[in-house]
Amino acid sequence: MIKKRLTALVLAGVLTLTPALAADSNYRIMEYFPSTAEYPGYPDVAEGDWFYENAKLCYEVGLMTGTEAGFEPAGRFSQGEIVVILARMHARLNGRELPQPGPGDPWYGPAAEYLTAQFQAGALPSSYLIGTLDQLAVMPEYAGYGCTRAGFASSLASVVPDQLLTPINAIERLPDTDDEDALRLYNAGILTGTDDYGTFHADGALTRAEVAAMLSRVVRPELRMHFVPADYSPFAAAGMTPETEVFPGVSAGAFLNAVNGAIYNYEVSLRRAGVEFNWHYVDVDEKTVLDGVKEQTLSNLGVSAEAGTEAYRDFDYQVYYSRLIDLMGGPLGAEEAPGAGA
Repeated sequence: MIKKRLTALVLAGVLTLTPALAADSNYRIMEYFPSTAEYPGYPDVAEGDWFYENAKLCYEVGLMTGTEAGFEPAGRFSQGEIVVILARMHARLNGRELPQPGPGDPWYGPAAEYLTAQFQAGALPSSYLIGTLDQLAVMPEYAGYGCTRAGFASSLASVVPDQLLTPINAIERLPDTDDEDALRLYNAGILTGTDDYGTFHADGALTRAEVAAMLSRVVRPELRMHFVPADYSPFAAAGMTPETEVFPGVSAGAFLNAVNGAIYNYEVSLRRAGVEFNWHYVDVDEKTVLDGVKEQTLSNLGVSAEAGTEAYRDFDYQVYYSRLIDLMGGPLGAEEAPGAGA
């Protein structure tokens, strides 16, 4: 009975409310998410925690209310939670409140029915949420399964209207994904990735603290993050990630910085001598540029080639630099400084 009643309610209003919202050029998000609840505090959230203000705000605006154990900031965000929280967000944006589950209803029931009706009415674009709702319909235990970072990004970007995702950053690509929804959230200042390069980790687990941070940035635009990713092109050229171990205790970041520094030195010194950079050119020390770059790199790192991991054994200096030039649009010697941006 609750399903029929809720579906009828949603279908009656969804096609009129959402266009009105989209047409509102003076849209002010705080009017839809006022702080109305008094934050009682969570036993597992301290004022010094990086997510303290996020957890507090999400409680005050009614998007996240914690669990029986507290807030559980490190707890993995679940499929059921993604449905409930984003249904709350969409309903509030359209001037509605979700009903509470009735006797015998699953805790995510009204939210799942609300979002299902939105998709049926064509009021929401296709997203990861559709698959989640389909799974919940046939397998209730799916509500407890963990949600990935890509899954939440897709779902959040489908629920939040475009005028709430006005770009404040100018990021053209991400290191490890071509996901358009993720890129929209990065450029809107909702996401910044897991490191200085903006790595997304699409299949990575998503914690409740991270979700609170993202939701806070949606409902309070002043919290959004201006972000310029560090240069990832050396890693792309090398086919490595920043965490790749090239030598024991030496990451790809440190290794590529050393490689680029050695190449840069040769680029500059050869140019001053009126010689074009050539890997096989024999310098005054009777070594080829290739051998010189290798020796200088290893010397600066204090390692030997024999100690290299598989990543080092597979590394080709010449192929790497050719790819790097393509990505950077020019040689390192034309830049003011070398470096992998690590």
